[in-house]
Amino acid sequence: MMGSIKIDNSKYIMMKYFFTILFFIPLMLSAQLRLSLESGAVTTGYNDVRVPNADLDAGTLFSYTDDFDSDGSVIFFRGELAYTINSKHTIEATAVPLTRNYTINTDREIKFAGNTFQGEGVTGSYQFNTYRFSYRYRIVDKSKFKFDLGASLLVRDARIALSQAGVTSDDTDLGYVPLVSFELNYAPTDKLGFLLKGDALVGPVGRAEDVFAGILYDIYKDSLQLKAGYRIIEGGADVDQVYNFALFHFMDVGIVIRL
Repeated sequence: MMGSIKIDNSKYIMMKYFFTILFFIPLMLSAQLRLSLESGAVTTGYNDVRVPNADLDAGTLFSYTDDFDSDGSVIFFRGELAYTINSKHTIEATAVPLTRNYTINTDREIKFAGNTFQGEGVTGSYQFNTYRFSYRYRIVDKSKFKFDLGASLLVRDARIALSQAGVTSDDTDLGYVPLVSFELNYAPTDKLGFLLKGDALVGPVGRAEDVFAGILYDIYKDSLQLKAGYRIIEGGADVDQVYNFALFHFMDVGIVIRL
């Protein structure tokens, strides 16, 4: 009878990791890490709300822009971390916190989330924090023109609230939305580039768009760029729990660090 062959598991595991590292070294050497930090002013275009939105016992449809005064233009912050492999595959994570506060300017009675609000002292809060994980593949790769297309998973942490005299009603939502992701770059010169980038999707009960149009300008070689332009975030949902569609305008400026 032939004897059995014994394998040293620790050596097998070490060899497995060794060959895995060897496989990924060429990818890592041809990869690029990109960090985008942005800020600027954000204003509300429209923001319409009704909670609940079912046919029975529906709340009042009101507008944060028409029935309330906003806190004006506020400063926003946005961060994007992207990792591109072989100039073809880009994996990206995005964080966009956003909160707006409002004060009522009407005597309308507003039924919202089980309570009624009316008169002086009514304040509103609108939170729409989003976190996004994206993958894009480079379809067009020319010297001056590049186009990437893929998909994003948006995680939204949303809260709509009204308060008066110590009473607060709110509607919260932690949800996931798939989006189409795209990025178009056109560089007419070595230093200047035009960027159109966004995530968007329209569905049967809602829609979502986050689109930036602007410029990229090299400040220091290829490692530091100025980013400036206009961004729009728009969308919402029409379901039994809530009706909410909102539009926000962003005047956007930031830097892009390439490693």
